[in-house]
Amino acid sequence: MSVKRNIIANFSGSAWVGLMGLVFIPFYISLMGVESYGIVGVFISLQMIFVVLDLGLSQTLAREMARLSVDRNNAVQMANTARTLELVYWGAALVVVMTMALLSHFISYHWLNPEQLTRESLREVFWIMAVVLGLRWPIALYMGGLNGLQKQVLVNMLLAFFATLQGLGALAVLWFIEPTVQAFFFWQALVALLQVLVFRIALWRSLSTGINPEFCKDVLSRLWKFAAGMTGISLLATILTQLDKVLLSKMLSLSDFGYYVFASTVAGGLYRLIGPVFIAYYPRLTELISKNDMTGVVSSYHQGSQLMAVVILPITLVLVFFSQEILTLWSRDAIVVSHTYFLVSLLVIGNALNGLMNLPYALQLAYGWTKLAFYINMIAVIVLVPAIYFSTMHWGVVGAAGVWIVLNGAYLIVAVQIMHRHLLVNEKWRWYLSDVVKLLAVALVVTSIAKWIMKDGYGTTQTIMALIIVWGVATFATFICAESLRKYALSWRFMRAW
Repeated sequence: MSVKRNIIANFSGSAWVGLMGLVFIPFYISLMGVESYGIVGVFISLQMIFVVLDLGLSQTLAREMARLSVDRNNAVQMANTARTLELVYWGAALVVVMTMALLSHFISYHWLNPEQLTRESLREVFWIMAVVLGLRWPIALYMGGLNGLQKQVLVNMLLAFFATLQGLGALAVLWFIEPTVQAFFFWQALVALLQVLVFRIALWRSLSTGINPEFCKDVLSRLWKFAAGMTGISLLATILTQLDKVLLSKMLSLSDFGYYVFASTVAGGLYRLIGPVFIAYYPRLTELISKNDMTGVVSSYHQGSQLMAVVILPITLVLVFFSQEILTLWSRDAIVVSHTYFLVSLLVIGNALNGLMNLPYALQLAYGWTKLAFYINMIAVIVLVPAIYFSTMHWGVVGAAGVWIVLNGAYLIVAVQIMHRHLLVNEKWRWYLSDVVKLLAVALVVTSIAKWIMKDGYGTTQTIMALIIVWGVATFATFICAESLRKYALSWRFMRAW
């Protein structure tokens, strides 16, 4: 019941947040210019790079809240854990602000290649960015705690509200006040301040115990191994996912980099579907493992894996085959479409492969096992960082996107093999064949046939309707073939939950 409710809330909230993040992009580019939007892309990359200073604490808090919440006698321990990690997290936020402020001169004068913006205006923008990053930083911790407490409905309501406020407010500021990147980030700073205050209040009201929580060194000594493993994973994953943007921001003009950011943002919308499934099943798997309910663990693992495939594979293949049509309908800008549609197709494939790995990764975290992901990422950095560099040098943005596909394909082949030698040993081939390959084949057949039928092109209305039908048919077909998911959906327990 809680997993179903959380999945619905996560999808609803994530879809709305994703819509707010995407629908205004053409307006931002039109009002600020593609070069200024390139600065927004730099901000997104810096935000991801600074994730390493999370120190694994947001995922750690989520796991601890889920694990401790099975016993009401743990209320005081939960509050002390939250207070301890909160103080550490705010210290990290201060480090983020100071680091960003110190880097502002170097990035503005020695790294980026502006053609219209002045270096001085860039430095001013990065000072504002520093404040935005610092204020947004602790939100991840509060979200982690609330997700672990199964307060995912509340989290998504708040995320949807603030995404709307950010998107509509930024558009209003650019339209009615000043169409500059400085005005854009001033608004982001104001919303970030309000957002962090609201999320903090929400977490502490959920943890109300009638006592004053305290900072406890014992909490850090108990959790440091898991947190350190998460920090290592985050550091290496950040290098792997952001290196292409770092290199391209140096090698390309801000205008060309803006096109790459646009393609990455569109393809990154897929994570709005990946995240809700991961967030719903991670605490559930943690609870089941804490209760030593292995039957429940196996059932939830395959159910979540099949749900992930049903959710992301149809939309991925629709984006791959029809990226040019979709971008034309959305942006109405032939130049933007010509620069980005092929990149979107490549990047979304890599993101989909990454998404399929999320349930195996959630299982590892639920067991508190971070070594595998850390070592796999470390090897990937050693091998693939040079590949990213040379492919970018020789083939530009297309080469960087190709390496992203290779990276995640290797994860799918290697990491799952190793994991199932230690966890759920007898479930490996069921995961590959039933949870992934069969569903991929079904979605591929449906979308390939649709691409052949629509090869001559339709009008605007007909294209929109055709794409919706293709996505719906592909989703329904994969759902019917997802045995664990289909049986659960048709069960009396599921129907009664409604």
